[in-house]
Amino acid sequence: AQVAVIWPLQLSKIGLDDLRTAMADTASLLDKYKAVETDDPSSSAAFRQKVLSVTPVWEKHEASKSNAGLFKMLAANMPAIKTKTILHGNLGILTACLDATQMQEEQPIQWILTILYDMLREDSSCYSVFEEALRSGVDIYRPLMALISRPSVDAYVADKAAWLLTAVIAHVPSAFDQDSVLHLVAQLLRQSQEPALTKLGALEAVVNLLKCDSFRHVVWEQPGVADRIFSVPTKTLSPILYKCVFAIWMLSFDLDITGQLKVYNVVTKIRDILILCRAEKVVRLCLTVLKNFLSNKVMTEEIVELNVLEAVQALEFEKWRDSELYDEIRDMASLISIQVNEMSNFDRYERELHTGTMTWNHVHTSKFWGENVMKFEQNDYRALKALATLLANTNTDPTTQAVACHDIGEFVALHPMGKKKVAQLGVKERIMELMGSTGDDKREVRREALLCCQKIMLNKWQEVDKVK
Repeated sequence: AQVAVIWPLQLSKIGLDDLRTAMADTASLLDKYKAVETDDPSSSAAFRQKVLSVTPVWEKHEASKSNAGLFKMLAANMPAIKTKTILHGNLGILTACLDATQMQEEQPIQWILTILYDMLREDSSCYSVFEEALRSGVDIYRPLMALISRPSVDAYVADKAAWLLTAVIAHVPSAFDQDSVLHLVAQLLRQSQEPALTKLGALEAVVNLLKCDSFRHVVWEQPGVADRIFSVPTKTLSPILYKCVFAIWMLSFDLDITGQLKVYNVVTKIRDILILCRAEKVVRLCLTVLKNFLSNKVMTEEIVELNVLEAVQALEFEKWRDSELYDEIRDMASLISIQVNEMSNFDRYERELHTGTMTWNHVHTSKFWGENVMKFEQNDYRALKALATLLANTNTDPTTQAVACHDIGEFVALHPMGKKKVAQLGVKERIMELMGSTGDDKREVRREALLCCQKIMLNKWQEVDKVK
């Protein structure tokens, strides 16, 4: 009776406009479910509707019959603002829901978790219900953790319980200690291997914890977390890909963690996603990640060297529903172009040359050579001699050989003394040897060696014409 009195009084304070907004939010909730559909049928909007279509008969279950009156205050597809008001008015309803998750029957548990999940997804202000409950001493961790850890737990139940618990931790971190969070992370990774949690469910739970500044670093350091994020293939369902990129985005806010991401080839992953994926929300999030990375020197160098600019520029020629995405693409291309121009210099070239390994990047383009060819005279043609040494070394990898042949050809074509200097180093003979190299891995070497030799000979023929 007390709850029945509280509800109308509190509802009168909400206002008609808020209720209209709540109804609109409820109508969009199905779209959120559609956005996370995967190969797991329990993640679909249809499965959610199936769960909510049958209201449990609470009196039939031992774990819920004593609180049947409280459960009946909740209803499927109720606007979040109404559910929030009911729970704020009587925290005993939330406590009863959490206690009921310990029953063995799956359908009532699915129904309860879906009601709570929908409320939080629809309106983030509803986290205040859990915050108030935690302040009042309601144990949220133990029942949800028991549900996640239950042997042979239903995948839908495991996913929703994991999402709920991690989302509450992220929004009210002060109510949880580090040991509890680490125990949860270990359980999430364990359950995702059995598997009880789906791939998307485990990833969503990890992402929720990474949203929290207080626990981000310690969660990231746990064995298996990095693998959970970076093992997601670039050719996969867009909802899983989105959560993978979202995790990377969260990590990019921590300077220490960002410095560690290079070993996971994170820039290559983002570039490949931009090349392969055409889901707008994934593309937009990738651009946001790149923007964060540009504040880190190591990541910026990776972005420039791995030719991410080309992948971003190509996006402008795709058809996007959201016209604002074109502006975001152009803005990111402009930011990366600035970094490319700053890093396309001779010092950068020499640093790469010093490593003994070269790849096709911005310092092996006609633009670079047109601007820097005369700098090869520095230090008694040190860079040119280093190229000759790389070609002479039979252990040099094929890509480096191909790039070196290309660069020598550019030097011969653009430098006034190019042919003479190359002749002095005895490079032409080695290039002709590489023209005859065999094997599929040498195909690029043969092509670049041939082009280089043609430039040398063209240069020679031009001199003959001058004599005539």
